[in-house]
Amino acid sequence: MDKQYLPYFSAILFAFLLIAPGIAAAEDSKYINVSVYKAEKMIEKGDVFILDVRTPDEFNAAHIEGAVLIPIASLKNPSGEPVLPPEDLLANRTDELPDDCDAKILVYCKTGSRSVNASKILVNAGYTNVNNMEGGIKVWIDAGYPVVSSFVNELECVDNSTRTALNAKVNNILCHLKIGNDLKAIEKIGKFNDFVDKMEANCRLNSDEANYLIHEATIHLKDLI
Repeated sequence: MDKQYLPYFSAILFAFLLIAPGIAAAEDSKYINVSVYKAEKMIEKGDVFILDVRTPDEFNAAHIEGAVLIPIASLKNPSGEPVLPPEDLLANRTDELPDDCDAKILVYCKTGSRSVNASKILVNAGYTNVNNMEGGIKVWIDAGYPVVSSFVNELECVDNSTRTALNAKVNNILCHLKIGNDLKAIEKIGKFNDFVDKMEANCRLNSDEANYLIHEATIHLKDLI
């Protein structure tokens, strides 16, 4: 090499050595895809932040126990779903994630699509141990893993006896989902809706409460089958 170019070559080499660690770190910060089986093992071991990025209505219908809800986007369908303001979405709520950027985070949605986008947001925010659950909660349920429901408890004005009866019927639906008895689950959803109608006729639920319960069961619980 011509000696006149040595200073330039040295400068380029020095600059590369400075930025190379940063490039390597960026490569190491990519999220990884995990199966529902591996996700369940992570949860069983503990020390994992479970992030549900669906909407509040989806979350309340059924979610993995211990999950934290931070939606990534509103649903376009079905019609009637509330549009979430930007300040309620993940891109503007990363301050609610663990303080430790090396914390293990498990991300999931309904089918594994939204969770991919959410995982990218987390990586861009500096998190280094992001795990995207492939297939989402639908595959989780199909694998026989448990979920919990909270939409009945969202109705604060419902008396305890009515709430207990409603939750018992929801848990019955979830039990059939867990064992893969989809036809029975659909049948139980229909019976749940009939029970809600009966409770409304007996003035134990108002029309808004009844409509909300039927919407959750018919749209979001049934959508997991």
